[in-house]
Amino acid sequence: MRYFVEIERLDDHYRGIIHSGNREIGTSLPRLALDRDESVTIKGTRSPLARVVNSLITFQPQDLEKLFDERWQLELGQYLYDQIFSGINSLKREYLRGENIEIRIVTKDEHIARLPWALLANEGVFLSAADWSVAFSHSIECRNHELPPSPRTLLCLPQPRELDDTQAETHLEAIEELLSTSDRLLSLNRNLRVVANWEDFVKAATEFRPHVLYYYGHCVGDLNSSRLAFTTGTRAGRIDKPIADLANSLRSIEGGPPLLVYLNCCLGDSGGMLGAGQQLSSFIPAVITNYTRAHTETAQAQGLALLRSILLDATPPHIAIAEMRKGLSRMKLTFKDIRWMTPVLHYQYDHWKSSSPQRLGRLERDPHWRFKLDRVRQFGQVAYQTRQMLREHKPRSLAYLWYGKEGQGIDLFHQRLKVELQEHITNTFLYEVCPEWPVEFSSPHRSWNNMLTEAFGVQSMEDIPARIRTQSRGTSGRQTLVYVRHQPSRSSKLINPRTFKSYLEWWDYNLVPLLEGQVFALLGSSFIVGNPYKFHQALIEGERINDLELHGTVLQILDEMERLSKKDLTDFLQTHNIYLPRQHRDQMLEKILKDSGGDYEATLEALKDVADRAWGFEATTDSQGKALNPDYNYD
Repeated sequence: MRYFVEIERLDDHYRGIIHSGNREIGTSLPRLALDRDESVTIKGTRSPLARVVNSLITFQPQDLEKLFDERWQLELGQYLYDQIFSGINSLKREYLRGENIEIRIVTKDEHIARLPWALLANEGVFLSAADWSVAFSHSIECRNHELPPSPRTLLCLPQPRELDDTQAETHLEAIEELLSTSDRLLSLNRNLRVVANWEDFVKAATEFRPHVLYYYGHCVGDLNSSRLAFTTGTRAGRIDKPIADLANSLRSIEGGPPLLVYLNCCLGDSGGMLGAGQQLSSFIPAVITNYTRAHTETAQAQGLALLRSILLDATPPHIAIAEMRKGLSRMKLTFKDIRWMTPVLHYQYDHWKSSSPQRLGRLERDPHWRFKLDRVRQFGQVAYQTRQMLREHKPRSLAYLWYGKEGQGIDLFHQRLKVELQEHITNTFLYEVCPEWPVEFSSPHRSWNNMLTEAFGVQSMEDIPARIRTQSRGTSGRQTLVYVRHQPSRSSKLINPRTFKSYLEWWDYNLVPLLEGQVFALLGSSFIVGNPYKFHQALIEGERINDLELHGTVLQILDEMERLSKKDLTDFLQTHNIYLPRQHRDQMLEKILKDSGGDYEATLEALKDVADRAWGFEATTDSQGKALNPDYNYD
């Protein structure tokens, strides 16, 4: 059931009307106690609504549980509920409690739009976490919109150097894995495009013409404006762009603006008339943004949940947000943390239509096939020894180092370990942690300490066991494998054989003793080097790293990640059921290797294209893989 709640200011007060699309039979709300200076009593303290709004926008992390706990939220949510529904009889209110209700707050007033309507509560229940959709609309006039299959999706993930790390690379990897394994067209360089700086965004908006825009980054916001932090130029300098600038770029796209814009950042809606809702919702059917401050882990979990629901499950945005709030525990959120109420939605559609991607042979094909080109020998060693450690409960930690030239898939092997280990180990919870290498070593012990406490999101090393227990909650009776995954080192100025040897000693002495009970660790470190032979010599003969006396850790140096051969490609196609007509196969593989020179990443990109073309023409083969149309030419 859909209800419009229209609210406007008349002289010195607010008035409204609630109806189901026909104002003539709606319920009038002649005087709403929602003025900025209207005092509300929350937890025994009276505060003007203006102060409540301001405190939500400016709150500090330490205030989350102390000021904005579940009791505070519930009392404010009940107050907002009473303003709208107090004029409706009790029988009608009881009926509403058991229904799937869609509430659209229709207003152009800045103050009303800043009130946390997602907190609507009645008789101790947060309604937006119990089958209610609570969102904003620009007006009651709306029309149907359809999101096309495999929509062109522009991912904007800027990371200015001077701002806190948003772990954008990790988030991008998770998004690409989520989307591309379900829809082969939603992969990078196809219907998925990534930009970071403002100039590239403007160009992509014009040329790519996205159906969906997803911004993940920083926003500088207050009660006066919301500005998105982009990078600019080749040095990734920071430039803050008003959302009005973003709106101007999107409004001018030939063929029409995106159907969905999701600004996953802090305070995207705080700026009132200059916030995302007011600037974008008048011409974009669905706008999602955050009401208050965001936390990296929470923002990533919410972003993935909504992208999955909207793009893959074909769920309308207002229902996707409602379902996300019903499943807070899956994202490790709680009502103690007011961030559960974000994001907010501004939408202007009547009915939203979309379709789920066609699953192409999911029972026959490995969804992670693209991570598994060659490297069988290296992965086999890791998988075998990891299973053995988990089975025999010793050693407590395994450390692996691998290396190779640029383009040889050094970083992709990290991803391969993650996805394949999840398949190879049973009754084990895999907890991935991604530290950033330190940028200075005036005090190595402090640098390593700070690196891991930041990666685990704790204050001290002693807090790590508790964090591991929290992450593996609900997996009682199972082992936990903590996969500490470092980004590849590309410079020898800081992370080199000598500093890595120091890190291993520190790891074995400081981290491994913290692993308790059924918890084991896997350390993955990699190096992209210009001369693999010299690097190996520096490890073995220079630092004599194999002579390290480690007590709880076993170190293994994997073979160099080398160039690919034609046999590697043939085995890959056969293993993952990628059919190519026999008369063209050898010619195509030879051309791929010639063009790429055996470069791993270039070869993989070419194989992705071959696989897409092969999968797209499944209907041209019979059940034995023989071509039904012998004249078909892949060239």
